[in-house]
Amino acid sequence: MPAALRILSLCAALVALGCASRPIGDVTLERGKTGRAQGDLAVAQKGAASVAVISTDVGRGLAFVVDPAGYLITNRHVIEDADHIEDVTFPALRPQRSFAAVRIVYIDPSRDLALIKLDVDAPLPALSLATVGLAPIEDYLHAKDRVLLLARPSEDDASAGGKKPDGFVARTGNVRELEVFNPAVGPGAFFGLSQAVRRGQSGGPVLDRYGRVVGVVSWTWKHRVGGYAIPIAEAAQMLSERPAMETAAEQSARATERARGFLKALDGGDLEVARRMMSPTYSRKIRQRTMTTIAEQLPGDGRAAVQQFVAALEDIIDSEPAGAEELPFSKVQDVVLRTGTRGFMEALGVEGALSKDQVISFFFEFAQAYVGARYFAESDQDTAMTAAMMRLQTVDAARTFAFAEATGRFKRGAHLEVERLEIVPGAYAPHAVVTLRNRDTDGRQPATLVMQMRLEWGDWYVAELQTAGG
Repeated sequence: MPAALRILSLCAALVALGCASRPIGDVTLERGKTGRAQGDLAVAQKGAASVAVISTDVGRGLAFVVDPAGYLITNRHVIEDADHIEDVTFPALRPQRSFAAVRIVYIDPSRDLALIKLDVDAPLPALSLATVGLAPIEDYLHAKDRVLLLARPSEDDASAGGKKPDGFVARTGNVRELEVFNPAVGPGAFFGLSQAVRRGQSGGPVLDRYGRVVGVVSWTWKHRVGGYAIPIAEAAQMLSERPAMETAAEQSARATERARGFLKALDGGDLEVARRMMSPTYSRKIRQRTMTTIAEQLPGDGRAAVQQFVAALEDIIDSEPAGAEELPFSKVQDVVLRTGTRGFMEALGVEGALSKDQVISFFFEFAQAYVGARYFAESDQDTAMTAAMMRLQTVDAARTFAFAEATGRFKRGAHLEVERLEIVPGAYAPHAVVTLRNRDTDGRQPATLVMQMRLEWGDWYVAELQTAGG
């Protein structure tokens, strides 16, 4: 057994016996003690020193230090849609510290979690975790347990003189429920909080009465009090699953594994798994091309086609009974599929400029957000339109466009296998060229395809598929 695995196995065994810390790759997590509970003020003051505000070109969120060497955990959605991170600031430290040199070490492909690294010249105060290994949530958290969240001060927190306090304010409450499922956010169970979670709190820690992190604030439902968090054991599991990429051999092995995983997902019909493996950089490029082509038609005749599509969605919304709790997806899907017809594409003005799959992908993402806003959030049409446009700007939506473009290169059910993989060094990051062989070519399908892969966010992602020599 390799030395690294022996160390990991030994520490995993020690954790069960009460080991105080656990190294997972180059990140060392500290396991907190229970014993005597702390007061809310003590928990808040200690926790605040380890919490940072992440400012990006599209918004703000929180992160918290888990290793004094500068490793922080946050939500994937806080950073994945941003073109760049402007800075990471610790408002509660005295003096306040701010970092511009930020590296995205790893973004979990399925969980709403990410690991970032700051270039620090001195250790940062780190938070201890309720568990540093994979453990059931019942091992460290129970319904009605008292928990504390940290948030940036709002206007409601201003003093009589109108001045908002520095640092963070504490929001105390309780664990409302231990298991809530929302596949749209990520796999596994989330736990519910009684505190109102506001915009900008995503990625922050949920602290228990011992000052330990028991979860990561992740999402909230509009018109519902409270919020939802990812159990902290999931963050430890994310770090354990993070692939090793230090050597060329490790990079090659991981690229091969990811390429085969992508093909397996396609062959097995796990299209959502395959879609999430699309390169974020390449996906943004495809989205930009698709949206620009459609936008160019909207000042002219294309506007009528879009208005017709929105009217069809409104008809679905109006036809649903009051109080229905499920999105009428099958009806929405029927309307979306009609956007791929030649007649609609000609009316939109994109026939010959975009593929059928690209047009369907655009209106699929648009419809999901629009109907969701109208149906569940009870938004008006203008607000729903804004929600739809915001959805189209996400990496998740961009991947839908890129996936449609890539898979359009071959028919569904093609039996592709990895024949050869070559790692090509790059100025900023290497990329991989994967030659694929079709086992069951019938003359209509190319016998050989080439798959380009990019090393991004700590893992390999599929960029595009090309015919050999194309």
